[in-house]
Amino acid sequence: MKDKGIILFTKIPEIGKVKTRLVPFLTKEICVELQTAFIKDIYDSIREMGIDIIISYAGAGDLEVLKNIVHNDIQFIKQEGQDIGEKMYHAIASALEDYNKVILIGSDIPLIHKTDLEKAFNILEDKEMVISPTFDGGYYLIGMKTENHDIFKIEYSKSSVFEKTIENMESLGLSYGIGNILLDIDDREDLIRLYNALKSDEHIACCNTRKIVNQIMESNEENE
Repeated sequence: MKDKGIILFTKIPEIGKVKTRLVPFLTKEICVELQTAFIKDIYDSIREMGIDIIISYAGAGDLEVLKNIVHNDIQFIKQEGQDIGEKMYHAIASALEDYNKVILIGSDIPLIHKTDLEKAFNILEDKEMVISPTFDGGYYLIGMKTENHDIFKIEYSKSSVFEKTIENMESLGLSYGIGNILLDIDDREDLIRLYNALKSDEHIACCNTRKIVNQIMESNEENE
């Protein structure tokens, strides 16, 4: 049994399947490039920690697409379940068979840094669960040491996802800690916020994301 594992919860980048809320501001092809950049940068942030990575993926596309983005010597697990809560639960439950502590993160948070992940694991040293919120009321990270299906029994795609998950933790009597808040990228306004964040701080890494976001926004300015 190993101590720590991180699950990157994502989709195979396929045309028409990723970043759909950015269409028609972006073409479907550019959405694929953007998602690919996010995955690369998030993966690089995890690798800096030297912790095992598991890719939990959705989509009927070619898995080789994902393997070409990251190192294909890591573990890939297809998502199972009817909704996102079921899928996250099954991914975490599977990983907990091999690790004492498991954290699952989404792939819409290119600004994540290894310090965000380190903080989450530090919380798990003393607490049963950790959860890290996004600015839109959701969360980008959830972690635990023991699987618990009931945590994920909420209605998703709502602005109350983080709040409802906290309520579930408290009703179940679970100790928890809250990690750093981050921006997740779903729509045009989020992309603009990301562009401004990258523009205001050149020390933010995520070089793949920075490159394509700059191209997108500069092209948009030229066309206005």
